[in-house]
Amino acid sequence: MKNLKALFLFLFILLTTTTWAEQLNIKVGVYQNYPLMFKADNGQPSGLGYDILSQVAEKENWNLEFVFGVWSDMFKMLQTGEVDIMFPVGFSLERTEVVQYNSENVLSNWGEIYLRHGVRANTILDLDGMTLAVLKDDIYFAGKYGMKYLADAFNIDLKYYVCDNYTDVLDALYHGYADAGLTNRFFGLTNSIKYNIEKSTILVHPVEVRFALKKDSEKSFKIISALDPYIQEMKHQENSAYYHSYQKWVGGATKGTYFKTIKIVVAVLLVPVLLIIVLLMLMRSEIRRKTKELIEKNYELKNEIEEREKIQTELRESQEKYSNLFNTSYNPIAIISEEGSIVDVNGEMVSQFGYEREELLKMFLEMLVTKDYVHRVQEIINKMVKTKKWSFDLDFVKSWGDVFNAEISASRLEVSGQTFIQLVIMDVTSRKKASELLNRRQEYLENKVEQEVHRRRQNERLMMQQSKMAAMGQMMSAIAHQWRQPLNTIAIYIQDFEDSYKHNELSESYLKELVGLSMKQINFMSKTIDDFKNFFKPDKDEIVFEVCRETLSAITLLGVQLVRNNITLILNCHGKQVVFNNTEEFGCQNDRCTFIKGFPNEYKQVLLNLVQNAKDAVEERREEFATDPLIEVGVIELDSSVQIYVSDNGSGIPADVADRIFEPYFTTKEEGKGTGVGLYMSKIIIEQNMKGRLYFEDLNPGTKFIVELRKYTDPASLTDK
Repeated sequence: MKNLKALFLFLFILLTTTTWAEQLNIKVGVYQNYPLMFKADNGQPSGLGYDILSQVAEKENWNLEFVFGVWSDMFKMLQTGEVDIMFPVGFSLERTEVVQYNSENVLSNWGEIYLRHGVRANTILDLDGMTLAVLKDDIYFAGKYGMKYLADAFNIDLKYYVCDNYTDVLDALYHGYADAGLTNRFFGLTNSIKYNIEKSTILVHPVEVRFALKKDSEKSFKIISALDPYIQEMKHQENSAYYHSYQKWVGGATKGTYFKTIKIVVAVLLVPVLLIIVLLMLMRSEIRRKTKELIEKNYELKNEIEEREKIQTELRESQEKYSNLFNTSYNPIAIISEEGSIVDVNGEMVSQFGYEREELLKMFLEMLVTKDYVHRVQEIINKMVKTKKWSFDLDFVKSWGDVFNAEISASRLEVSGQTFIQLVIMDVTSRKKASELLNRRQEYLENKVEQEVHRRRQNERLMMQQSKMAAMGQMMSAIAHQWRQPLNTIAIYIQDFEDSYKHNELSESYLKELVGLSMKQINFMSKTIDDFKNFFKPDKDEIVFEVCRETLSAITLLGVQLVRNNITLILNCHGKQVVFNNTEEFGCQNDRCTFIKGFPNEYKQVLLNLVQNAKDAVEERREEFATDPLIEVGVIELDSSVQIYVSDNGSGIPADVADRIFEPYFTTKEEGKGTGVGLYMSKIIIEQNMKGRLYFEDLNPGTKFIVELRKYTDPASLTDK
């Protein structure tokens, strides 16, 4: 009785345990990947993967719990075990290190590039310089052969706009955040129309799409053991839930289409088969005739073979003279007769062509080349009979079908009154492919360089114009300062006219004197306008000009403004110093003339930039240390060059930015006070346009900018190179 009770208790526990084991709770990670698997508008999971998983869960009595999120979060949760399974997940060997895949492939997929409306790209090289929207950690982006790898391999400059799901990728194209977007083919196919984007011809990284599970988990093993047989069974049944779901979501054809196609093909092929049978009957008599001819040909061939064997015997007598070279060569060597039959080969010929030696000795040369070169073989043989040595190329076919291009060095041999041709065959396939690849790469790089040079020239012209406009503003301010004193003087003369008239002091001599003084001031103002006009007149050709005169002309435009701001301006001409005192007599008192070659107006633009920078620097130091500001512009003549310098006792250049001051759009001035273009364009003008040097020295306090140019002895040096 006790034993019977124990038996019932054991059976109850066993049945209870079995029922519990069959009920498997599975957490399914879902991210937005329409139509493969996604969260529908009603908040429930949907898609091809959901249909397959639901079908299996119903048969296996699984309890499915769905967890929603973005791709990257779901993939991390799968690795930590917070979810048990995910779909779709592209298969890669790298991912097998962190997750486990089921064995049966669900479907194949690949990445496709979509383009914002109006953007054109036919190849991956056309994406250079664009912004590409991608899904974070997507296999088509970050996989071993994904877009990131391809961009690095082809040296393409891409900026990546990283998104959490494919919907955000297409949103980025629609709103103009990116030029191109990378999605899987199914998502792009079903969503591209509503975003008004265009599909390109660029495909990326084909992969198998499977279910992914937590790695090395007992639950994962149970799920895979049940899931794979179901998927395999459904894929091999024409009306299975797999094909119904595939047709519903993806729109692919089922196996029914395949069988219909077979019927059509059979019907179409039936008529040609009947025609072939009729033709075979008509050809029977022709075959018999050809058979007779073949027997005769075989007899002739037998005689030819016997003759060839005789020739081979004679050749062996002379072969000892060069056998060592022949047999130890790293290149295939063949000896052929005038008819093109092969009479001898070396070991490399056997090894590289894949035929036995006996097989090769029964062949003709034309049997080893491709169809395109068969007609050339006899032409080559005919030429070699008349030529001692010759080189040419042929495409050969190995025994297993591989084709390779070879350069052949041929030489004519005379043995026992017979003419033979020795062929040394060198495989150059790899070399030609490498050469073609190198040529394509060189062409691509040349195009890139040409585009970059064009872009840089455009930028330089734009920055030159910006620099000119900035200089124009400074010049207008300088003219306003420079006109103020002459206008005041003329006003005084006019008032003096009135006073002299009232007091009867307006004599003819006094009138001439006042008119002369007024005209002198007016001429001074007119000269200022001419200087301003000439300054902005573009230089078309290089000329030789006197450096002191053009230097004086440039700094005079700013001299009045500097003096009005209590800044001392000194001009040093070959050691002779002159202080600018706001008078028209200011000038270089040295009679020495020094000539340089270049563009005078561009040269004056450089000096204007340097003097203006010096003015800003001394005003900044005056505010901080209350020093007397000083700017000195000098010309120093050396043996073969001329140095023009602009020095100041201003705030100087901080050491941490000294290496960057000639960069475009870099400035140490406050916002609104500098564009960062002046020094960059000055360096371009001096070093590229005038073939000189522009650099600076730290004076502590202050800075000294130095322009160094080649010296010309006189204007006749225009012809110098």
